[in-house]
Amino acid sequence: MKNFIVKHSVKFFIFSAAAFILCAAAFSVQVRHVSDARQKLINCALSYEGSPYRYGGTDPATGIDCSAYVGLVARKAAGINLPRTADAIYSSVKKISEKDIEPGDLLFFRAGNSGKITHVGIYCGRYHGPRKQFDGKKVFISAVSDGNPTGVQLSLMKSSFWKKTYFAVGRILPASK
Repeated sequence: MKNFIVKHSVKFFIFSAAAFILCAAAFSVQVRHVSDARQKLINCALSYEGSPYRYGGTDPATGIDCSAYVGLVARKAAGINLPRTADAIYSSVKKISEKDIEPGDLLFFRAGNSGKITHVGIYCGRYHGPRKQFDGKKVFISAVSDGNPTGVQLSLMKSSFWKKTYFAVGRILPASK
């Protein structure tokens, strides 16, 4: 009986290992490496998700606006001090092509006729997780002032408003490549 159990256990193990390898190959995803500094920035940014929005606010507990939020994350995660407004942050960062974007880069938006940058957020890459509306899509995180809900939240880059107001990408951390 002992030989029977061992013999069948070995067969089961070999079958299980083969099934695992086939499944892993069928569902493998090519992941682009992100530097530790960029991952730290993204983790820090996500840790404030759900914080309330307040125009001119600088405290994630009582309310924070988009530029204060990005500045807080850059300072806490990377020791980088950024200017206080979205337009001033845009002026201070290295501009890059959208084809070179990496998680941790900053996204800039312009709404209205002033020509100024009115919003800034942090690009997070393609989302893979429990929220089906984001799954496999490019997302960013920012302190959103309009809509329901407001506050620090993930947004789809291709949603109609963000797509219409998107302006540029800026870089504050070295490229991962």
